[in-house]
Amino acid sequence: MLKAYPLPGSVAGRGSQTPAPIWLDLFDPNEDERKRASELLGTELPTRKQVASIAMSNRVLAGDGMLRINVPAFVRGDGGQGTLTPLGILLTPALLVTLRYAESVAFERLSQDVEGDAAPASSVEAFVKVFETIGATAADRMQALSDELSQLSREIFSDKPGHSAMLRGVLFKTGRIQRQISQVSAAVLGVQRGLAHLCDGAPKWIEKPHTARLLVVLGDLHALSEYDQQMDDKVQFLLDATLGFINNDQNDIIKVLTIASVATIPPVILAGIWGMNFKSIPEYDWPHGYEFALLMIALSIVLPLLWFKWKKWF
Repeated sequence: MLKAYPLPGSVAGRGSQTPAPIWLDLFDPNEDERKRASELLGTELPTRKQVASIAMSNRVLAGDGMLRINVPAFVRGDGGQGTLTPLGILLTPALLVTLRYAESVAFERLSQDVEGDAAPASSVEAFVKVFETIGATAADRMQALSDELSQLSREIFSDKPGHSAMLRGVLFKTGRIQRQISQVSAAVLGVQRGLAHLCDGAPKWIEKPHTARLLVVLGDLHALSEYDQQMDDKVQFLLDATLGFINNDQNDIIKVLTIASVATIPPVILAGIWGMNFKSIPEYDWPHGYEFALLMIALSIVLPLLWFKWKKWF
């Protein structure tokens, strides 16, 4: 899909039905869309493999009239369940081209802003807004995940009925949150590295006010990286706590089974002795031998249980 955003208030040129765009947003484009974008840009678009390259030399490529930034891992495909897909950004003084392969909340927000009152006045302005929106979206997502972790922490360390049964679901929730944190972290890291290289040597046609705004975004991304590390530590702590509670529950089950097995050993021994078919067993001739045997078996069960209770093992 190719979506073109023209300059606000612009009109179509002679021989053209639509005004010239300042931003082309390509979402998983086909060959016809790639060809049209290449014609407007004046150069071939990079392939998906080139955009996804993790080589540092391919992150930022700057020339006299062209700037290219690659983010190898930006957002997951298949509705957030697939693999991380890349983001390619190409900028000239007249046109911005973004090349992506999965739905993105940041670009949905940016599209609404561009179509509203916050429409950019140039391709460079649109370029800066792309990074500002990515940074703001990442911060919002981190905050939402932090709130989820806080709620999860309250559930893990609660003493409500059914706490043990809830722990299995907590493991799935923790895994889902960790997956989303990893996605945001990968996107932030990729954008951060690209911006760091750009701000160190921005082309002359990117004005200082725009560079200053990009530096602010870069600072925000650095802060998000530190916040991401704190969230990773918290996820690991909650995971360890959950596994600890599960181990305690398993130990409690083993303790009950152990006590039950120990308490039933003496009566089994007594029953085995008195169940032997020997005529010389004296208890067989006692007037109340049967009652005596039942009493001894009962005491052999009760006395170990009382001892375990005195030791506070249950």
